[in-house]
Amino acid sequence: MSDDAMSSERDFNQRNIDEFRRNGGKVGGQFEGFPLLLLTSTGARSGAQRVNPVAYFDVDGKIYIVGSAAGRDNNPAWVHNLRADPQVSVEIGSDPAKPATARELPTDERDSIYPVIVERAPGFGEYQQKTDRVIPVFELITG
Repeated sequence: MSDDAMSSERDFNQRNIDEFRRNGGKVGGQFEGFPLLLLTSTGARSGAQRVNPVAYFDVDGKIYIVGSAAGRDNNPAWVHNLRADPQVSVEIGSDPAKPATARELPTDERDSIYPVIVERAPGFGEYQQKTDRVIPVFELITG
């Protein structure tokens, strides 16, 4: 990704983060009506705190996030960060941030939950078709 594209993506994310926090977890535009959370992870290289708005799925009382990057050939940076340090903080709705552990699903679990995600958000099926990588899924375990 070029520096300009990276800067543009950071600006886009920051606008959504600000809107999320102002509106008790609600964001308009392309994310309107879609469940989003704010994921704060530690940069694997920088050690800096990184906040990303991420779609989430509540399936049987468990929270899952998907490293789709809209079907691009590389995982989003936060996937690399979670693999390096799974201790994160999560903001859902107007609730204060909570510590959580991100657990990457092994292949069999990932393959059983991904169809549920696609059923709820068909775009994730299209994202998987656009790339040769297996899109990773993480469970966020709080408490």
